[in-house]
Amino acid sequence: MKPGFQQALAALPARQLNLLAIGIVAIAAALAWTLAIRAPLAAMRLQQAQLNSLRSSAAGAGVAPLAAAAPADLGAVPAAPAPLDLIAAVSASARDAGLVVAGAVPGPERSVAGLRQQTLDIQASGGYGAILGWLDDIEARQPAVGFTQLSLRPAPEEPRRLLQLQLGAYGTEAKR
Repeated sequence: MKPGFQQALAALPARQLNLLAIGIVAIAAALAWTLAIRAPLAAMRLQQAQLNSLRSSAAGAGVAPLAAAAPADLGAVPAAPAPLDLIAAVSASARDAGLVVAGAVPGPERSVAGLRQQTLDIQASGGYGAILGWLDDIEARQPAVGFTQLSLRPAPEEPRRLLQLQLGAYGTEAKR
């Protein structure tokens, strides 16, 4: 019959048992150093080096340092386009993407979280790829405009899709 693990440890001389315990503690300490201390320190040093590199490149480009930038220095809020300008820009973008715009109607203006929101309801039709490209173009070219509602359904007996889109153009409220 084979002795169990505890019986084998009990059979060891005290000197070998002490060496075994010291070895286990040394292995645990080395593992803790490697996993719990060394890796996070290396990651922290890497992040500090990247931050210093970013700060030096910003200083070389004449940009204010990151730590010294005040909230007002982060950039001006983009101005919301006028409703007719937005209709013209969105319609031209749709035409370039291969969509057919059936209608674009300015909606009501309201105040949302300290911003003025002007809505624009658009009905258009086209293929999935054209619609996706058009939406990407609106996001890229109109930084003060966001999508508030989007509805997509198949056109009857056509490969095209009907799109109903509501855009929200946001601008700062005029102080009174």
